[in-house]
Amino acid sequence: MDKESIYELQKIDCNCNDCKFMTRDFDKFKQSKEWHYNLQHNYYTMMKHKTNDKSLKFEFDSSACSIHYGNCSKLSKDISFIPNTCQLNTQTCFEHRKS
Repeated sequence: MDKESIYELQKIDCNCNDCKFMTRDFDKFKQSKEWHYNLQHNYYTMMKHKTNDKSLKFEFDSSACSIHYGNCSKLSKDISFIPNTCQLNTQTCFEHRKS
């Protein structure tokens, strides 16, 4: 896909990730990532203990942290979104950051 096609798709999807009114909330994302890390690590520890497998090695799967967080300056509210997905509820307020 070329840059123009990607831009047009982003305008159709109306994802907050590409909106000029969105400001990222890195603290909330960091908290979410830590929560997912702890959840996965606790599960790993439980499985390692149950199986008595000393060769198991913990690997964090960050793809579980697909929800991103931010603030919408147009609507003055906290938002959450999954990048690169179509958001039907933002069709009326979305403006592409490159427009």
